[in-house]
Amino acid sequence: MEIFHFEDIGLNRLFLNQSFEEIEQFINEVFSPLWSDHDRSKDLEITLLTYIKNNRSATKTANQLHIHINTLYQRIKKIEDLLKLELNNNEDVLRIQLACHLRETYRHSLV
Repeated sequence: MEIFHFEDIGLNRLFLNQSFEEIEQFINEVFSPLWSDHDRSKDLEITLLTYIKNNRSATKTANQLHIHINTLYQRIKKIEDLLKLELNNNEDVLRIQLACHLRETYRHSLV
């Protein structure tokens, strides 16, 4: 049996008392606008996750996705429009970062 110290859990300790249903609902609320067009949404979702994982570095994200930087900017604009947010607004970025973190952390449990 492995023992975890509370302080070692990090950000996830904020969600210890949240049910998987509540976490899943939050993730779905954030990402569901991207799921309207199935083929395109996969690209947009992967783009958003990669962009956030790369700390919003456009160059790194474009290189990692093997797309032109202008294509990335077009996707980011589409994501902002669909999610009704601005990725240069701190509150919006925090919401997206949190949703991406939860999606990555809990996706195996939510599937």
